[in-house]
Amino acid sequence: MLKRLELRNVGPASHLALNPVAPRFNFLTGDNGLGKSFLLEAAWWALTRTWHESQAVPNGPEASIIYSFDGLDRTHTYTSKWDIKKQQWNRSTGRPPNPGLVIYARVDGSFSVWDPARNYVLWQRADGGQLESPPSYQFTAHSVLYGLNRRINLTGIPQDELICAGLIDDWTRWHQIKDKSPQYKLLCRLLEQLGPEDQSLSPGEPIAPYFGDQRKIPTIRMSYGQDVPITYAPAGVKRITMLTYLLAWCFSEHQRACKRINQPLSSQIIVLIDEPETHLHPRWQRTVLPSLYNSINSWNASKSYKPTVQFMVATHAPLVMASMESIFDEKQDALWKMDLVDDEVVIERDLWRKRGDVNRWLRSDVFDLPEATSLEAQHALREAAVLCQQEQPSLDEVKVVNEMLSKHLPGMDPFFIRWQRLMGDKLEAIR
Repeated sequence: MLKRLELRNVGPASHLALNPVAPRFNFLTGDNGLGKSFLLEAAWWALTRTWHESQAVPNGPEASIIYSFDGLDRTHTYTSKWDIKKQQWNRSTGRPPNPGLVIYARVDGSFSVWDPARNYVLWQRADGGQLESPPSYQFTAHSVLYGLNRRINLTGIPQDELICAGLIDDWTRWHQIKDKSPQYKLLCRLLEQLGPEDQSLSPGEPIAPYFGDQRKIPTIRMSYGQDVPITYAPAGVKRITMLTYLLAWCFSEHQRACKRINQPLSSQIIVLIDEPETHLHPRWQRTVLPSLYNSINSWNASKSYKPTVQFMVATHAPLVMASMESIFDEKQDALWKMDLVDDEVVIERDLWRKRGDVNRWLRSDVFDLPEATSLEAQHALREAAVLCQQEQPSLDEVKVVNEMLSKHLPGMDPFFIRWQRLMGDKLEAIR
């Protein structure tokens, strides 16, 4: 489990620290552009020593990334400093420590996976040399669907190695032998668990969507009864479906690799996920994270296998936060709030409070929204509040504000009703 992540002169601030990182859930909140996604990228690098596309670069002198995580046998702590001459982050030599199975789901549909049974080994080549496994698996949204390859030199001749066949190919093959395919059974179970409230996702029959392309495309059975090809599925369904496939592939391949090299399944699973609410209806936002947590915990049917699961989640959604109220535990979970103070980005561990109503989450210090209304209605409410504090507001001011409230608020709005009662005699005079 990740226990500490501290950045100095790298990213959006001179200093950011998650210390200690909570062992189960860590929620990163804050306005756009303050560095939530960057913290997830830094956490991914600290755990796997790989970057997704391009490495982070310093914003000042003596930049460092300090991190600590539990390995198989002990806690590993390291300070990585920026090497100016090499233009890269220094790191310890040799095989990296083993943090367990690490899965990173980004908001753009890309994924990263680090598997200790596959990214932690050296393979023997046919000519007697050693072939290193990929440092990690880096998926674009396209490669999740259509497959991931790499170029290798296994026998002295460059060739392509298929790492992952992709959703379309794997899902179709698994479906053909569905009664005998453990991957397909796992996929169906995950889909059912990750579907929206009262609408579990289920696979339909693979079909060729249009004349001229005979590829069979997996389908999702929609609530209205149609089987829709995944490539044509609504954005929210497509994102969750791709996430589900990636989890099924990751868990299945991890299990297969562990059996092949005779090592136990990973005792730790770390999940980094950026904005799990993206494209999801509010009803789905309210269930997605608890469902994801439960599905990962129960992916293996063996009662003897109980991995420790840690989440780092960046979110803008009050419904995601509200969905965790019944299971949040201050001993295991943490709410981290990023903010801008005197032109400096800061992060602090915020006190968790049950808000109940989602509007209370919106108006809390977590999301900093003054009113859960339109900007125009917010302005009208502020003007009305000022007049309510005055002993004798002028009739002209009352008239103007009353017109604003009438325009931007419904007649049954609680504040509007109180306003009309308080200003009753003045409103009668105006009429």
